[in-house]
Amino acid sequence: MKITDPGIYRDVSDADYRSDPCPIASLTQSLAKIITERSPWHAWTESRSLNADHEPEDDAKFDLGNAAHALILGRGKDFEVLSFKDWRTKDAKAARKAAAEAGKIGILTENYDRAFDMRKSAETQIARHQDCNAFTNGTAEVMIAWEEDGVWFRSLVDWLHDDLRTIDDFKSTGMSVAEHVLGLRAEAGGWHIQAAFIERGLDILDPTGAGRRRFRFIAQETDDPFALNVMHMTEHWMTMGRKRVNAAVDIWKSCIRTNRWPGYSRHSITPDYPSFKEKQWLERELSGEFERVPSLMGG
Repeated sequence: MKITDPGIYRDVSDADYRSDPCPIASLTQSLAKIITERSPWHAWTESRSLNADHEPEDDAKFDLGNAAHALILGRGKDFEVLSFKDWRTKDAKAARKAAAEAGKIGILTENYDRAFDMRKSAETQIARHQDCNAFTNGTAEVMIAWEEDGVWFRSLVDWLHDDLRTIDDFKSTGMSVAEHVLGLRAEAGGWHIQAAFIERGLDILDPTGAGRRRFRFIAQETDDPFALNVMHMTEHWMTMGRKRVNAAVDIWKSCIRTNRWPGYSRHSITPDYPSFKEKQWLERELSGEFERVPSLMGG
C-alpha cells in the first residue's frame, strides 16, 4: 500500500502501516522518542524506509500484550496459535518462523488463553469505570498521515472516536499500574510524547478540533487479576510531550533534507554527578550508618 495524500485512514493493515506507506520515509512517535532519548542515527537504524537492512524485532515477551491488544480492540497483528510448551525446541522455533513468513505472529496456546482472560477482565472493569465509553463509538487502528513542508509523518491510533476528539490507547505491562506508579510508567513509556504526536497530526487534519482533544491511556497488568487503570493526559503532560515532539520534528526535518544522521558527540563529555545520588549518599553519611559498622579488624 502507498498513499499520496494526507488523511485519516481507517482500513490500513498492521503490515501496511509498518511498511511505511507514505511517499517518503515518515516520522513516527516511536522514532521521535528514539531521536530525543538517543540520537538520529538510532532512529535511522530503526526506520524500515531508511535502513534497508532493518529487521523487525521478534521478541516473544511481547506476544501476550500484542494478543490482548488485538482482542480488546478487535484489530491488530495476526496471530497463529501454536501448541508448544515454550519456544525452546527446534520444532517450536520452526513453527514460529513459518508463522512469521506467513505474516503472522506465532503465539503459545497458554499466552493466547491468558490474553482472552485479560480481555474479559478488561471488559468487566471498563463497564464499571468512570470511563466506561472507552473503545466505543469509533474505530480501532486508525492511521493518520500528514505532511509539513514536504516532510511526512504517520501514527497508528489505537482507538479514534468518531468525533475525532477522544483518543483511547491500550497499554499492557507486567509491572504494576497502581495509582502511585502510573505516572512513572507513563513517563518511562513516553505516553505524553505519543499523545502530543497524535495531537499534532489531528490538529492539521481536523483543525476545528484543535484544543478540544482528550487522551486516555487504559493500562492493564498482564498477571492475574489483570487489574486495569485509566490515565488522562493533563495539559502539563501534553506540554512536556509537545516539547519533546517539537525537538524531534526539527531534528528529523534537518536529517531528511541533508541525509545526515548524526550519532553521539565526537567530543568527550563531563556530565554532572547525579544530584539525587549525591543526596542519597549524604543522607546515609549524616544518619551515622557507617559509624555503627564494626571494624573489620575486630575493634
